[in-house]
Amino acid sequence: MKRFKNKVIVITGAASGIGEATTRRLVKEGGKVIIADYSKDKADKLAEELTREGADVKAVYFSAAHLESCRDLIDFTKEAYNRIDVVVNNVGGTNLQLDQNIETLDIDYFDEAFHINLRCALYLTQLAIPIMESQGGGNVVNIASIGGITADFRGTYYGIAKAGVIGLTKYTATQMGKKNIRCNAVAPGLILTPAALSNLPEDMRKLFIKHNSLPYLGEPEDIAATIAFLASDDARYITGQTIVADGGLTIHNPTVADITEKFIRS
Repeated sequence: MKRFKNKVIVITGAASGIGEATTRRLVKEGGKVIIADYSKDKADKLAEELTREGADVKAVYFSAAHLESCRDLIDFTKEAYNRIDVVVNNVGGTNLQLDQNIETLDIDYFDEAFHINLRCALYLTQLAIPIMESQGGGNVVNIASIGGITADFRGTYYGIAKAGVIGLTKYTATQMGKKNIRCNAVAPGLILTPAALSNLPEDMRKLFIKHNSLPYLGEPEDIAATIAFLASDDARYITGQTIVADGGLTIHNPTVADITEKFIRS
């Protein structure tokens, strides 16, 4: 299946985790991918591997913390391919040492957190829109988080910014729809990226599984598959939506797992 044949795709944070899985998935389906990542070494290594396999990819340095990096990325893509069919705003994250609960938040971290998680996605979308419009349409997929839908005990800036990404998705879809530009989002739950595996102990992962509806946690490839669907013509009549991909973590009464364990299975 070559749903992205001859399509040019920009993916931020494309060299690891969900971004890498998405790069591999869209390349496999025929896409020409710009691998934009803060780690240029990882981006180069992935690009070299995929090029040897016959893919049309290019690696470029990208920092979500700097607006000029967004401009450089769009200029690079336009010069290389003279079109942009899909933008995947995947880059994001937070420093949980600074991004705590509302009482202990480091207010000086606000700008950086919102720049990385929201402002970057907004600006990159804004820059891509004229190119998409000139070629008759395009597609934006934003990576949000269930943290933008349900609150947590920390990561306050991250959650609020990801809620903003969900709002940005609706506004972009509403305002750009008549220009044949779609915009959707994916809100992952816990995904077993290398970062998650390094930072979450086994007992913490088991706790998530306990509260998931499904008996397993997500892999980066699961999110990549959802992104590929939304970015493809298979989803041509879907816009402004946020697809929650969390194994059913947020669909039910939070007491379900404990009640089942205590009163039903016993």
